[in-house]
Amino acid sequence: MKKKGLFLVLITGLALAFAMPSSALAADKPIKWKVQGFVPSGMLYHDNIVMLAEQIKRVTSGRLIWQVFPGGALVPPFEGIKAVSDGVYQVNYGYTAQWVGKIPAAPLFTAAPGGLNTLGMMMWQNEGGGLELWQEMHDRYGFNVKVFPGGPISMESFMWSKKPLRKLEDFKGLKFRMMPLMGDVLAKHGFSVVFMPGGEIMPNLQRGVITAAEYSIPAFDKTLGIWEVCKYVMLPGIHQPASSTEILINKKAWKKLPDDLKVIVEAVIGKFRLDNYLWMEDKNLDAVDFFKEKGIEMVMMDPETISTFNKWAADYMDEMSAKDEFFAKVWKSQKDFGKRWYPYHKLYTLPHD
Repeated sequence: MKKKGLFLVLITGLALAFAMPSSALAADKPIKWKVQGFVPSGMLYHDNIVMLAEQIKRVTSGRLIWQVFPGGALVPPFEGIKAVSDGVYQVNYGYTAQWVGKIPAAPLFTAAPGGLNTLGMMMWQNEGGGLELWQEMHDRYGFNVKVFPGGPISMESFMWSKKPLRKLEDFKGLKFRMMPLMGDVLAKHGFSVVFMPGGEIMPNLQRGVITAAEYSIPAFDKTLGIWEVCKYVMLPGIHQPASSTEILINKKAWKKLPDDLKVIVEAVIGKFRLDNYLWMEDKNLDAVDFFKEKGIEMVMMDPETISTFNKWAADYMDEMSAKDEFFAKVWKSQKDFGKRWYPYHKLYTLPHD
């Protein structure tokens, strides 16, 4: 009788288990994904992905957990796209210019020098075909990833230096870090330019490997500590009038995810995109005040210098378009959207002194 009773208990337990919603079962065994960012921990862009991971855990009630690692913890940051495509880990948080060595058009999805502003970039992504082209790019180059736009980024600082840089000749003799594509533009015109991950900028500035550098928005540059070495910041950010971060999810891992969790992840990333942008803008306000208190000088470059840099950039991207079919496709899409966007934006924007 005892054996029969035990058997009935087991059968009843199995029946109840199969009758439970999948979410109840999943709660016992959460899905864990490894996520690598692109900067060291403690920096603003690492905080971003940590906050997103916390949101995903909270909204999924712990069914999906993103285990976040700082840039370089799993693989070198510039190898992130291959690692996530190969399934070394499930999610990579970064920006497309990191893949310029593998995909010539990749930097256009981070920023086009002299191109779209922040709202214009988001509009192009959502309504101008940008997101479709973004996914097409990774598919075309054989990467097994699903693309999500991360938080947009406002115009960046053009350069940090130990001396003011207003005219073209002021840049002569400097070796500096600059983002593609603008770095390629300046290198073509005889400037000494290198590209390196964010985590390498400060050590190389301190050792004198580079003498000036750009990286990002005021809020990130504050956490980077670049203001401790360089006391002048050049504006405007011609190289990146707007930027966008990128979330890549391994397609195999995405396919295995329950359908309801897919909907939740898409919704959380969508909300993160706006919340993160606004949070960073607030941090920018604080950072600019901080720089003023520290005696950092904001230097507006001469109009002629700005105009020359913009022309060089446009000419370079036209030249790249003649060499690369997909680059041409993306660049044309951005320019065509800009022709519609800027007249409207100017017409319906109140000027402020």
